[in-house]
Amino acid sequence: MRDLIIAIALFALLILALVAAFFALYRELWSASAFAERYVEEIADADASGALAMPGVAPEFTELEEIDRGYASETLLRSATLTSDIEDIHATEERVTSDGEDEIIEITVGYTLDGKPDEMVFSVERTGTAGLVPAWAFERSPLSVIDLTVRGSWQFSVNEFEIDKRQVSPEGLEAKALDPVSLLTFSPGTYDVAVDTAATVADPRSVRSAGSLETVEVDIQTEPTPELNEVVQDNIEKFLDEKCTTQAVLQPQGCPFGAPPDISASGIAQPDIAWEMVDYPTTALVPDGDDWRVSPTSGMVRLSLTLQNYYTGVLEPVERDVYFTMVASVEVSDDGGVHITIDQAGNLDG
Repeated sequence: MRDLIIAIALFALLILALVAAFFALYRELWSASAFAERYVEEIADADASGALAMPGVAPEFTELEEIDRGYASETLLRSATLTSDIEDIHATEERVTSDGEDEIIEITVGYTLDGKPDEMVFSVERTGTAGLVPAWAFERSPLSVIDLTVRGSWQFSVNEFEIDKRQVSPEGLEAKALDPVSLLTFSPGTYDVAVDTAATVADPRSVRSAGSLETVEVDIQTEPTPELNEVVQDNIEKFLDEKCTTQAVLQPQGCPFGAPPDISASGIAQPDIAWEMVDYPTTALVPDGDDWRVSPTSGMVRLSLTLQNYYTGVLEPVERDVYFTMVASVEVSDDGGVHITIDQAGNLDG
């Protein structure tokens, strides 16, 4: 009898151990929390295809339409953009809710993102069974959307992945420079948006995405590079030298300067009109929508000519320093060309 009791006790202990092992495996491998943790682990491992293969990660068009982002680009849904350091991934809470018919499990997953503690809530639903274990899917896609506006450049990078706005805009080549583009991103994650072209630059702006179909707005203002400033300065000086000072007239056409009114009032100008640059205007570029403009700047030009006095007929030499101000708009084309319009009159390309 004693042996039988011992055998029964050992069998009971074995059953309890098996049950405990099953529940441990269930929590570790097959539970809703394990499902959510596995998604974050795929991102931490920079496995974009693995994350996208999980049920419910890739959003349905109707989901995106609900947040008015039906044509959000999938360009960033690749391993090359998953550069965040995500560690210590663990579910901290499960909460059962209902949408009226189906049970929804809201799972809070904690982690450290680039060294800082953070957490994200996932909505998971049961879709059936796979053998003896449940099958899960995200009830709401865990991806986020970055609405990005880049001023002064068609090109930008996200986590060093180079993008042209027209490649990700639903308008394609018809896209307008200041229209924001919507980019789907994995969450959680950190995304550095930067611009580094020959004409414009912008320091990286760090964006953190941590919400299911959460929309994050980012507005980047670029700055002109020294090379762009030099091109504008050189071309304006060249324009003034070759197009303006070479015109032997009192009012050079398309130019920011001309003879003061009292010159014509003093006598009849003779053909020996000559212009000479004394001080070139120094250009400073400031943002102007999707392009640039030269803020108001001043220069000085010297006018030399002979005037015939209206009353005496005497020929009198005249030399006058003429101060002038100018503004200009600067358009940088996608091929790196620069088009400058001076004072809304003179046009030049560089």
